Amino acid sequence: MCEPIRQTGEIRLIGYPRQVERPTIIEIARKARGLTQTQLAKAGGTSQATVSAYERREKSPSLGVVERLVGEAGYTLRLDHTVDFRQVTFNGRDIHWVPDQLWRVEPRLCFSKVTFPDGVAHRETGEWQQRHFDLADRDDRRRVYRYLLVVGIPVWIWRWVDGPLLVDLWDELDLPSLLRAEWKPLIDHARFGPPEDAIHVGFDHIQELKREELQERIAALGAKASPGRD
Repeated sequence: MCEPIRQTGEIRLIGYPRQVERPTIIEIARKARGLTQTQLAKAGGTSQATVSAYERREKSPSLGVVERLVGEAGYTLRLDHTVDFRQVTFNGRDIHWVPDQLWRVEPRLCFSKVTFPDGVAHRETGEWQQRHFDLADRDDRRRVYRYLLVVGIPVWIWRWVDGPLLVDLWDELDLPSLLRAEWKPLIDHARFGPPEDAIHVGFDHIQELKREELQERIAALGAKASPGRD
């Protein structure tokens, strides 16, 4: 699922082999919401054939159409930073993956039930066993986060390690000291952000709403003054 960038030792998240088409954002949103193409098409005011063509990349929807269809699936378009992972090793044998920033994980994944191979049991018995964890339980979440930071691959870390929850657990995680040092700048960046004033935040929000209302009024007056224009 991830394509190494050999020149830098980094990995670009959610990379796909070049011969495999990545799913479109419409398909990702539709399947995440559990909708069929017909259901999404009906909600978005289009046809199933059109949605199918968008998902197969046979037609290119406008940004407005993408926003509408993704919105009908219960999502919004937003800009997110790309998360890059770099490979680190401290003994020349064990590989660890460290990101360049923290991120948010969807709530249903933050607190899901997960199963991972038990590496300790494998070393002791030679057989792979599965261990089950409930991420809604703080103790289980701490065990999973430690496991993922120590032996996880990028796609696992990205899928289940939520940035704020990691910061909350950080002092309780028993990590190798060198690996902890690699992650610590990310934790410190999240913990020691600039102070915020709720009054100023509220005031700025009110001012923004007033500006938007004024712009809408100006646009409405302009439309009345030019009734013949589109």
